[in-house]
Amino acid sequence: MATHATLHIYALIIDKMRRQKNTSLKDLVEFLETHDLAKSERTISRYIEQMRHEFGLDIKYDNGEKGYSFQHSDEREVDVFLNFMQLAQSAGIELGGIKNRQALSQLVQFDYNQRLRGIEHLKDLLFAIQNRRYLKFNHVNFHTEKTSAYWIKPILLKQYLYRWYVIGAMDDDSYRTFGFDRLTDLEVDIKTFAAKNNKEVRKNFEQIIGLNYSNHKMQTVRLQLTPLQSKYLITAPLHASQYVELETSKSVVFVLNLIPNYELIQKILMMGNQVKVLAPTSLRNEVKNHLKSALDLYKK
Repeated sequence: MATHATLHIYALIIDKMRRQKNTSLKDLVEFLETHDLAKSERTISRYIEQMRHEFGLDIKYDNGEKGYSFQHSDEREVDVFLNFMQLAQSAGIELGGIKNRQALSQLVQFDYNQRLRGIEHLKDLLFAIQNRRYLKFNHVNFHTEKTSAYWIKPILLKQYLYRWYVIGAMDDDSYRTFGFDRLTDLEVDIKTFAAKNNKEVRKNFEQIIGLNYSNHKMQTVRLQLTPLQSKYLITAPLHASQYVELETSKSVVFVLNLIPNYELIQKILMMGNQVKVLAPTSLRNEVKNHLKSALDLYKK
């Protein structure tokens, strides 16, 4: 049975193969070395065989390209495998090969996501932030699919909805946020930038939900929820500032002190008719407009 340390190596090998088609053993040796895991080509080859036979992953070797790659265009099976590895490591259970995993799959269902993608950048990004080193990389825009080159001063790493992001300062001192999973050709530059306390940046992002920061002022948001929906908000707060202002048998009023943004509106819309925005008026009107637009879709 694979140990937790071996499962970690499996995850790194999988991540490398996903990002680079026809990954050679040499590529994998160099990649693992960047994670302080020195392994021989023979050892890595054995790991790949174990993933094939013990866990049923469809990994093929191309003699012409002299590299390994996954064969399925649908990578859901790989994501499920990675989720099972995380479960095994967190719960201290043995994964025990494909038969045991198939048995567990009858008992456990995972949310399909890509939270592990890009995690190989974490070490370099932390190093760059700690040592105030510029970063170079290409970034694929989520909306336009356009790839652009960037050179930033990395300030802060942030996790949101199972994804990792790096927040960096641009030449004009504005801040941009980049998803790990959309970074390619990442390089830590030898050039350093002047030390700057990132407490201000951290504070700015603590004043919002998610990633969309603006220079707008903090506001007091008041939300009225049904008693049933309020139970979910109490156990999973929207923001660290959240507290209950008023509770009756018919409704519960929550207060949040933050900068309203798109992510906040998304959270409110997800609660449907279980929530009403009481204040501020600007947020109330914005949510109303979103609801009206959604209703108009069903009138056509």
